[in-house]
Amino acid sequence: MWFLNLLLSLLAIVITWLLASWSASFSKRWANRHKDNKINPTMHLIVQRAIQTVIYILGLLTIGQIWHINIGPLWAGLGVAGVAIALGLQETLSNLFAAFFVIIDKTIRVGAYLKLDDGTVAKVEDISWRSTRLKATSGERIIMPNRLFANQKVIGRSQTDKNWMVTIEAIAGPGSQLTEVEQGALAAGQIVAKKYPAKTATVKFYFDELTAAGLKFKLVISIDSAANETAARHELLKNLIIELAKRSCPLVGR
Repeated sequence: MWFLNLLLSLLAIVITWLLASWSASFSKRWANRHKDNKINPTMHLIVQRAIQTVIYILGLLTIGQIWHINIGPLWAGLGVAGVAIALGLQETLSNLFAAFFVIIDKTIRVGAYLKLDDGTVAKVEDISWRSTRLKATSGERIIMPNRLFANQKVIGRSQTDKNWMVTIEAIAGPGSQLTEVEQGALAAGQIVAKKYPAKTATVKFYFDELTAAGLKFKLVISIDSAANETAARHELLKNLIIELAKRSCPLVGR
């Protein structure tokens, strides 16, 4: 009887090893076929290792059944250990699952440009198991825990940095002539748009909201590259103030 159990155990080991090897091979082939989708290598490796771990655990449990080992206490022990590990690694696991769902959702990918809650425009450089790495257009590196990144509101712009949109919001003070405000803002937008020419030139102006301080408006221009967003915003604000001052239309804030 023991000889038969030994043969079955060896068969289970071989099948487990073959399944684990096949899953790794299949995962690599799948990644190569979908490499144009910019699959995150870190998360791909984590998923691959997780699948192999499950296969090995199932293989061990099968061998235990062959030798009539009572696995009830083992399941109970694994359950208690799992709860303890989950409590001890709660923050780490929340970051891991947040990264997993962000990647699966495919709304945010490596290489995409985003506008964060605080107005920072940045490029997604990597989404690892713990944190998301961003590079702001000002050159700063931002490392944000995945759980914070997944829970905040972000505005996705584009998978490329071409024809980037820059938006300025401001309030024209009381007594300003509306036509003068519009003409001055458009003039400022044209100056900056010519300095950073995009393939599709866009300079748009909108009166947005009437506030206690004055009339709020938006000025939107397109520029050649997201990398120039900070410099273009600087130029746009400077020229906006200059052009409106020429027309006696002071700004009171935003």
